[in-house]
Amino acid sequence: MRALVLRGFGDAAVEDVPDPVPGPGEVVIDVACVQPSVTECMLLAGEPIAMHTVLAERLAAGPTRFGGHEFAGVITALGPGVVPRPPSPRTPPSRIPPSRTPASVSPALGAPAPGAPSAGTSSAGYPSQLDLATRTPLVAAFPTSAPAGGRPDSGLAVGDRVTAVETATCGQCAACRRARPDACRSPEVLGFTGPGAFAERVVVAARTVVRVPDGVPAAHAAAVQPLAGAIHGHAIAAVKPGDTVLVIGAGVMGVLHTQVARHGNAGLIIVTGRSAAKRALAKRAGADLVLDATADDIVAHVMDATDGIGADVVFECAGEFEQAVRCARRGGTVVMVSVLSDHAPAPLARLRERSVSLLHPRSGAGGYAPGSTVFEHALRLVQRGDVDLQGLISHRLAGVEALPEALEITRYKGRYSALGPAQVDLFDWNRA
Repeated sequence: MRALVLRGFGDAAVEDVPDPVPGPGEVVIDVACVQPSVTECMLLAGEPIAMHTVLAERLAAGPTRFGGHEFAGVITALGPGVVPRPPSPRTPPSRIPPSRTPASVSPALGAPAPGAPSAGTSSAGYPSQLDLATRTPLVAAFPTSAPAGGRPDSGLAVGDRVTAVETATCGQCAACRRARPDACRSPEVLGFTGPGAFAERVVVAARTVVRVPDGVPAAHAAAVQPLAGAIHGHAIAAVKPGDTVLVIGAGVMGVLHTQVARHGNAGLIIVTGRSAAKRALAKRAGADLVLDATADDIVAHVMDATDGIGADVVFECAGEFEQAVRCARRGGTVVMVSVLSDHAPAPLARLRERSVSLLHPRSGAGGYAPGSTVFEHALRLVQRGDVDLQGLISHRLAGVEALPEALEITRYKGRYSALGPAQVDLFDWNRA
């Protein structure tokens, strides 16, 4: 198959790599749509932010694959131990064209077919980290022995339209054994600790897969991970009825935080933005007051709008940490959404003096209600039309070969007048 391969910082190209083979508890997904995140673009370019050292170590060992955690696609193979969902008269299984089924995978058993790459090295001679056919999963997602009454089905089937949560906990460490996956010592992160969806196909743990509800297009399902992150941000901030919410930055995360705030408990919503187009997006998303980050005195306007109190909750989405703290009320909360460099300055004295809480949102994994995960809730918001993702999609490219161009557009959105990440469409799942 074709996939993005990184040979050095700033040196990424689409090359041939082995077809993926699912291990125990894994599935293969044909990628229908994928979009880069700003964090991935920064890391691929070599900027010294979180995960830079890890990526540098991998590159020192040779070419590697990195990125691709925001995607949607169609399941084409189930690995050992993944019991398929039985067909239902109400939901007939989708059909997958034989031309898109990986040649080196047996869809029924997930076993290598004759001619599949041998263990240890890829057909291109890359290090084993590029060889998906020999990858061993950290932990099986489903039991390997049937419980009393038979093994439960996975809820998945070949042909399902899906996306996947980017984080998979190990299930084995002391925290996981004590039902605290949020404290897992060694979680796997799709595209970061292993190959992601910057490729024609991707292997993921079945327990991270989320089925996409009817009516949600692949482009929106591929863009749901940032929305899940925004939902997590509001959950940890515990936004109370009537709280004044300040969102610094009107990019993708800023606009999504604004929409979640508007449909939640927030009272007054203030948003700052640099470009006129993004400020207009923020206004449509539900902001009561939109400020020009290039011309307005943000702190003065926030204090004036709140009778000198300041914002109850600040979502910092633009790298303006000090401004966020200055705008927060005494005893308020700042949620750090943006990705800062390893040595970014921090106004710790002001945080302490004003008793401002500093929080960091979780990844898209997990949930707060027994009947729904955050990803499922996010998809439901999109399905109902409560959250608009289409307004954040301004650039769409065709084919896996367009991945380097998508990275360029996403990293330099202002240069290309892009409102959000550039999406890459690999196939139309409506015609599958």
